Amino acid sequence: MLVFILAFCAEILPIVFYLVFLKRNRGEGLWVIFLYCVFSLLTEMLFAMAQQQIFYMLFAIVQFTLFSFFFYSSLEGKKVKYIPIIGALVFYVVAISNFTNKKFDSISVSLSSVLIITYCILLLYELIKDPKILFVYYQKKFWVIIAFLLYFSATFFLFLYARALTPTEHAKYWAINNFFEILKNILFCIAFIMKKNVQPSYLTDNLDPDIM
Repeated sequence: MLVFILAFCAEILPIVFYLVFLKRNRGEGLWVIFLYCVFSLLTEMLFAMAQQQIFYMLFAIVQFTLFSFFFYSSLEGKKVKYIPIIGALVFYVVAISNFTNKKFDSISVSLSSVLIITYCILLLYELIKDPKILFVYYQKKFWVIIAFLLYFSATFFLFLYARALTPTEHAKYWAINNFFEILKNILFCIAFIMKKNVQPSYLTDNLDPDIM
């Protein structure tokens, strides 16, 4: 119960930090992550009041749509930009076909996790190989990518087998989701707090301007 309360409170933090440091978060598509945080918080509140599985089903579709747009707008390679589009088409077919299911839609959520992990790897690779970026962890998007990568990797098998869990097992193992939900939101907060395009001055001051 304590972990659940902490996870719910952690949902609020990224929203607060984004608004407090709004000037730092303009551009780079971070408004998409902000919208995701707002939708996530609203979904948790609606589900707590109504206990209807349809809220999570709708949220899964909205979540994937926002993430796909974020990665599509962030990826620079012309060829890899088509991957989120193709992934979205596949996901929508699967999600819509399972939308009437009253139970947790493990198939759609698991597919979403696999696709988002793939997008994370592609975008992280682009950031690492970009010669203009000296230290990738000074980029806001790096922390967003790591947040996604850790969360969806850690909860993949939990979501995959969620429908087969008994209520007792669900209560026991869902703490995994709550823990990585907290970690994900903490990493979002780091991204929102960071200044734009920060590079360590003790290194950049001594670099040859011709290679900057």
